[in-house]
Amino acid sequence: MALARFLLFYHLFAVAVGISSKSLEALFPQTAILSPHFWLIFVTVFALTLIAYFISDFGIRTGGESSVYFILGGLFIKLFLSLAIVGVFIIKFPENKMLTALNFFSLYFLFTIFEVTCLLRNLRDQNQT
Repeated sequence: MALARFLLFYHLFAVAVGISSKSLEALFPQTAILSPHFWLIFVTVFALTLIAYFISDFGIRTGGESSVYFILGGLFIKLFLSLAIVGVFIIKFPENKMLTALNFFSLYFLFTIFEVTCLLRNLRDQNQT
């Protein structure tokens, strides 16, 4: 998958997740679904996923044994920076910790699934040539 194509699909996916989040909040107005810092967490996970994908894609394009280290390194950086940032949110804004953590993990896993799917697609394309 070319980088421009990934960026297009990635932004479309992010818009779909954002619209879905707002729709859920509008459908259930009496229930707290999104934390007050949801959009800041959303932008953070979005940016970290993009950085992790660029690192992993660079590793795949260089090829060889080091590509595995690049992929794992990208995912590792994303995981620990994301956890550090959400940890700061939970410590700094202690109200509704569970909702903030639930919002973070749902976003983190959604974006990670998208990233890994695209990376596997790149690896599959590489194996077929």
